[in-house]
Amino acid sequence: MANVYKNAQATITSAGSDDPIYTVPSETTSVVKSIRLYNTDASARTVQTTITDTSASADYIFGKVSVSATNSVDVLTFNNVVVLEAGDILKMQCATADVIKVTVAVLEMTRT
Repeated sequence: MANVYKNAQATITSAGSDDPIYTVPSETTSVVKSIRLYNTDASARTVQTTITDTSASADYIFGKVSVSATNSVDVLTFNNVVVLEAGDILKMQCATADVIKVTVAVLEMTRT
């Protein structure tokens, strides 16, 4: 069993629809330690986080946050983590494309 720390970095490029930010590799369980959003726009933007649980074939809205103009926000609050199973997908959406930058800090634990 190997533990690897990773950063997944992306820009939300679709306006009003989910963009996959991080997908858990097969034979892996991932612990999401932090999700940081940065708004490059001159207006405040709302970002929705959704988790696709592939074992249940369902999407779950994790939350919505407002990100002030040219500012950043942490989606996960102090000492909170998200545990994802193999194949699960962390997705985000914003009504405006190409203004939200995302950094996700993840611990991947492989079973092989």
